[in-house]
Amino acid sequence: MKGKFLTFGVALILILSCSKKESVMAPPIVGPTPSESQMVWHEMEMNAFVHFTTNTFTGKEWGYGDEQPEIFNPTAFDADQWITAIKDAGFKGVILTCKHHDGFCLWPSQYTDHSVKNSPFQNGQGDVVKAVSDACKREGLKFGVYLSPWDRNRADYGTPSY
Repeated sequence: MKGKFLTFGVALILILSCSKKESVMAPPIVGPTPSESQMVWHEMEMNAFVHFTTNTFTGKEWGYGDEQPEIFNPTAFDADQWITAIKDAGFKGVILTCKHHDGFCLWPSQYTDHSVKNSPFQNGQGDVVKAVSDACKREGLKFGVYLSPWDRNRADYGTPSY
């Protein structure tokens, strides 16, 4: 009798577990909820912040804007290697410091001489910003730029002419 009861019980559980379930509505949302763009940011989880400028070659923590552009000469620069390593580490985006407070621009700016255009990097034709942006596109990472409003290389910083 015990074996028949156990068999009946197992059969009943199987039948009930296979029967159609009623759908249950989610509870109503209460209080503030994140916007779509906030959720996109939240789900990114980690972004790499890359600071690469003349300080890389002077060994100083702070640039003063008096560095000669000729000091910037990364002879083995490989944006694809950077971005592949960043992606492999689990980052989903990269923020590149394109111009820090020393005023040195990692692209050939038409607004200042304090940029890669006056460096030996790729014979003054290099563009770190474009190279990193393109590498991010190839690897499917988001790309952002940081530009400091302070420019210690400009004598007129803080005046209306700036």
